[in-house]
Amino acid sequence: MPGESHADVPDAVPLQVAMEASALVTSNGHESSPSEPAKTLTCSECSKTATVVCGGCWIVGFCSRDHQLTGWTKHRPKCRPWRVSSSLDLGRFMVATRDIAAGEVLMKDEPLLIGPKMMTEPVCLACYRPVNGEYICQDCGFPLCSSDCEGTDDHEPECRAVQDSGIPVKVSMFGEVNSMYECITPLRILSLREKIPSLWNKIMTLESNCDMREGTEVAAITQQTVIDIIHNRLNLEEDYNTEVIERVLGILDTNAFEIRLPDSSILGVYQKGSLLEHDCIPNTHRTFDADLNLIVRAAVPIKRGQHLTSCYTESLSTTGVRQEHLRSTKYFTCACKRCRDPTELKTFTSAMKCSECVEKQEEEAKQKRAAERASRGRGGTRGAKRGGVASRISQFQSGAQGGSSISQAEEETVKGPWIVPQDPLSPSSTWACLSCGNPANDGYPERMTSVMQEEAEELEEANPSVEACESFLKKWDNTFHSNHATFLNIKYVLLHLYGSEEGYELEEMTPIHLARKEELCQEVLKVADVIQPGISRLRGSVLYELYQALFYKTRALSLVGAATSEQARRMAMEALTALKECARVLCYEPEVQPEGQLGLEAKEEIKILQKWIKEEGWKY
Repeated sequence: MPGESHADVPDAVPLQVAMEASALVTSNGHESSPSEPAKTLTCSECSKTATVVCGGCWIVGFCSRDHQLTGWTKHRPKCRPWRVSSSLDLGRFMVATRDIAAGEVLMKDEPLLIGPKMMTEPVCLACYRPVNGEYICQDCGFPLCSSDCEGTDDHEPECRAVQDSGIPVKVSMFGEVNSMYECITPLRILSLREKIPSLWNKIMTLESNCDMREGTEVAAITQQTVIDIIHNRLNLEEDYNTEVIERVLGILDTNAFEIRLPDSSILGVYQKGSLLEHDCIPNTHRTFDADLNLIVRAAVPIKRGQHLTSCYTESLSTTGVRQEHLRSTKYFTCACKRCRDPTELKTFTSAMKCSECVEKQEEEAKQKRAAERASRGRGGTRGAKRGGVASRISQFQSGAQGGSSISQAEEETVKGPWIVPQDPLSPSSTWACLSCGNPANDGYPERMTSVMQEEAEELEEANPSVEACESFLKKWDNTFHSNHATFLNIKYVLLHLYGSEEGYELEEMTPIHLARKEELCQEVLKVADVIQPGISRLRGSVLYELYQALFYKTRALSLVGAATSEQARRMAMEALTALKECARVLCYEPEVQPEGQLGLEAKEEIKILQKWIKEEGWKY
């Protein structure tokens, strides 16, 4: 098949096939013109008229397969399934030059520079582990984890600057954000100007957005925490003027990636990685290897002509929060399809409930129930009311058998008493109910959302419990959509607590609690499948929890005879499906990360679950 690799060298794609691949309209609405081989494309080896193009990039031509093979060594470093393009509104961006499969590596990018986050608790400035002050650098006074990290290349710029100032650093507060670290990474970049000019020049080619950054609150803060420190505390005003420092700060704001380490997070600046275009529903997935190289893969299948995108902000947040973060740190307004849609592609992660419509629907439901009771009283269907565990077991059995009826959540989405912003891209947008059309009081959605989010933050910081999380969701249920981003974050915490908190261990959980864990997993997954589709850490971790809920539910119902053998087999196969998808999604995560370890665990548990299904006598 054209474009597939054979051994180390990609297949040769007939020139005519490549020429017939037309330009596409990308998922984010931008017209793109992929690099289409011209009729006069020549062989990169002999300059004769090309008859084929490289199946790895669909750009470079050859007169024959033989010349593609002989030219592979020279072409390999440049062979990639994307090209760099540019436009006035987007600047530079990447465009797929051929169809790309999910999981395919798009780039491996070495870091131009590594340093601590601007807002960080004290960490070792060589290995970036959290420190407690037991060991300090003998030359500058910054705390390090041990003498092994003293005198390293990474730590040299700030260490030298402090030594030259003649005033050692004294860090006394640990375990909380320390502003003394804000100038470290900017200082490391500045030192490259004399130390490694070639690397300095590469970093200076990155976008800084200095004109938009000027006059902002961020600029005012960093004037005190970075520029004044470099000028006055380190006496480097003659070496680095305000303009060059502000440019470096702008480059960091715009381009730096956060890198998660096992026990801290740091910043990395990457040249190719900076070209990834933002989209709140990204089509690529980022990881970092042991050498902190940026590895970018396709999260979903990407068509030729589509832009390669990454999310610069937190996907699991409201449109307002995402837009504010992007405006204040990246200096642009996102106009992706999720942000433009008031319903956020029917996920409703920003929506509130309209109290008037809720009351109306409750009254209608009340009247309907009364009519049904009256009908039964006139000789309708009789039967004992089933509640509690019996009712939930009936739900288990119904779920195992499947069905085509619309779910309650889908029905609510269609009917929905949901208040959403009429212009999601505007911070001052009015909000109105999609059902009755009535506008919300000025500022009401923002005030209520702010209060609810503050309470959620306090809950998450206070070692949350199952009871506390459930109480939070119940308290705010009448105000916000069940898919509200804050709810989803609490549900993500809660679905892990079911199965780990004391009193809610997997082996001890009741069918009711297992059902609740499964319900939470399905609710989060339904949204994750839209906003973080394909390969994502969110989907992978929730799929593992779903597998646990399904497996222990199957086992519990089988033991008490509440499920037939066929029903139990179906539920067990659902658990196996979830576990296999979890292993597939997380197989790309580094083993040093929790998700990487979870992926390895999932692979092992697939074998165990398959064996269990066979031993129970269910055909697999």
